[in-house]
Amino acid sequence: MVIGGMMNKLSIRTKILLITLFIFSAGLFIGPNALRELVEVRYENRLEEDVDEILEILEENYKNIDDINFSRAGNYFVLIYDNKTKKLIPELSVLPGRHMRMQGFQNIDTIQKSREYQFEKEVSEDGRVTIVVGYSSNFPREIVQPLERDFLFAYIFLSLLVISGVMISTTIAFRPIRKTSEQVNNLDPLFKLEKIDEISSKDEIGVLIKTFNTLLEKTFIASKSQKQFIENASHELNTPLTSLKLQIEQLLKKGDINKETIASIQEDVDEIQSTIEALMALETVTKNDISDEKVNVNAIVEEVVNNSDIQFISNETITVFSNSKILKVMLNNLIGNAEKFKEKEIRITLNRINKKPSLIIEDDGVGIDPENYDLIFNPFWQEDESRTRNKGGKGLGLSIVKNITLRYGWNISVDKSELGGAKFTITF
Repeated sequence: MVIGGMMNKLSIRTKILLITLFIFSAGLFIGPNALRELVEVRYENRLEEDVDEILEILEENYKNIDDINFSRAGNYFVLIYDNKTKKLIPELSVLPGRHMRMQGFQNIDTIQKSREYQFEKEVSEDGRVTIVVGYSSNFPREIVQPLERDFLFAYIFLSLLVISGVMISTTIAFRPIRKTSEQVNNLDPLFKLEKIDEISSKDEIGVLIKTFNTLLEKTFIASKSQKQFIENASHELNTPLTSLKLQIEQLLKKGDINKETIASIQEDVDEIQSTIEALMALETVTKNDISDEKVNVNAIVEEVVNNSDIQFISNETITVFSNSKILKVMLNNLIGNAEKFKEKEIRITLNRINKKPSLIIEDDGVGIDPENYDLIFNPFWQEDESRTRNKGGKGLGLSIVKNITLRYGWNISVDKSELGGAKFTITF
């Protein structure tokens, strides 16, 4: 707990350096022992290979022992014993180096009593002698000591190089983070669209900065949309409320109530109620507590367009994971938008576009100016208020549709229909 608390207070660069130092320190203790064991194993394996090779050669011709190249002459010896007398034959034996004083091996029966040496025996092909190759099982320290010393020097040198490299690389790698931190402290994404300076590299830090810039943009757009929404909602509710207030004041002054005044008041009340219901619908589709299931889009469309003059073309059976009520809300708002601006015809098509199941709703009306394709999904936005006010609606229908597509990860696009009007395409 104490170490964890201390580590939490350190910078990432310091943590990396400490971990690197710990790993190299552990290696400094483990490395020499591992090196010694490795050399010992390889040393013993090579001795055993040499012994087997010598026995194989001398088994065929033990008299030409002088022709053998003893590459490890200081580590093993060869004893030739007469099988009749069991005595050592000195002139055929080889006792090099530190094995010269072995008076206890004059008889073949005495060699098994040694604890210092290991022996391998073979009888010659002619059966006259027994060839014994002995070697010391004690690993000579003078072999590994120079290796250990060289290893330590090389290890320390490489450790310093690696630590220096880590310090330099972390300094370079974390430089954008320090710069980014300074920029973030000065950002105010709720009121101004600003982005962090991106770097050219495509590493994790570069990706993080790009992701953060995307988040800043979304935050600004959400803040702007919220402000615009509040302004538009205030405007939409203020107009009928002002009218309602004026009419009530007139009633109080005149003291009489007529049907026209009542009808006008009822109209204003209906407009306020309609706006509130649209706002509630917009809020409902953004909730997370709505249960979803597999829904057949074809069946929903058939149910919605039943008993209407809307043309429905089903070229594809589409099933999506959604909510049937929300799907109906989306369809009704798209159809309602088409109904406002159509001349005669509305067409709904279920098809595959670029191998993806899609829903297309189009009409033969006046269409939408391409410059306004992105704006039409903003709450309360209407393309031409002098024209659309007469068509009814609060400018919330397409915003509701957009929120539904965002909820389920669908894509919605708008284009010019071959019928002449607007064409909305939802790709599932």
